[in-house]
Amino acid sequence: MLVSSIFVLGGCSSIPQSIDGNNSPILQKNFVSVHSAPNLYEGQYVRFGGTVVNVINKDNETLLEIAVLPLDSNGKPEINKQYEGRIIAKSNKFLDPVNFRNHLVTVLGTLTGSENGTIGKTPYKFVTMNIEGYQIWHITESIQPIAGWDYGFGPYWQPSMWNNGFGPYWGWYGAGEGQVITTVTR
Repeated sequence: MLVSSIFVLGGCSSIPQSIDGNNSPILQKNFVSVHSAPNLYEGQYVRFGGTVVNVINKDNETLLEIAVLPLDSNGKPEINKQYEGRIIAKSNKFLDPVNFRNHLVTVLGTLTGSENGTIGKTPYKFVTMNIEGYQIWHITESIQPIAGWDYGFGPYWQPSMWNNGFGPYWGWYGAGEGQVITTVTR
């Protein structure tokens, strides 16, 4: 049973199929390296992700301007990291700005080089790519209590009209305390 569960778990991929890119012999994921010399990587498969800051719809294509974040091992943007730069990702399909602007996305495709543009009024050299697959991510937040239900002695037990806060009582301690957990999900 243990051996079969290893095979079942080993066959599972945590990277969505639309951005997997495992069919490519070379998949570039290091944006800093690509940004410093995009012509060296032209024509190679790349996977980048981050926040979509602008969507430009043209007659036969959509351009996504993405502020790039590092990706984790599942292809999700790491929202607690610093932005590394910007890319212009081109799709030959119409992509509705409502579904992309200010959302997290990971894109897979072919690097086409770079082009000069501006961020505000500041000149900037954008890495450019053609999109072959993408994954839109959602941010969820939940509150995780610092403590939980427990049984024991100690100063952390909440006093009530039935006890003085000490003693062997079931109860919640650390009331009002909690940690906000932010996660990126499909």
